[in-house]
Amino acid sequence: MASELDVMAVAVPAASAVAAEMARGGWLSLREALRRFFRRDGESSVERQLELLDEAQQTLVEAAEEDRGGLRSQLEQRLVLQLAAYLDRYPDMGEELAALLPATQDDAPSEGAPALTAQNNTNSQIVQASGNLDAGSGGINYGVPPRNPRA
Repeated sequence: MASELDVMAVAVPAASAVAAEMARGGWLSLREALRRFFRRDGESSVERQLELLDEAQQTLVEAAEEDRGGLRSQLEQRLVLQLAAYLDRYPDMGEELAALLPATQDDAPSEGAPALTAQNNTNSQIVQASGNLDAGSGGINYGVPPRNPRA
């Protein structure tokens, strides 16, 4: 039972990270890393696994905005099963999978602190705060006038 829990402890966050990358357009960079990860099953199996993931990613990207949340949840569930099955066959691959992910377990903040990351954000304005954010009466506005006309 303990090894099953260990497998799930790695598979669940990994599936979430892969689905998130697929949703935000980072799939191609992660795809090659997963190709190397799945290598133990042989090239034909790797190709089949990646083909299924490619189809899932394409479906997610082409879906209507209101359907993406549900599709992403389904994809995460499928990925959990796929990764857990692989890790069950090759338990020593857990650390390698964690190392492939955009945000690794080693970078986890201390207990109670929020987990914040900003990736693939070229030409974006990113604000990270671990508490309330107050910029005065005008608020934080990027490229738009303030909401409060008195500001």
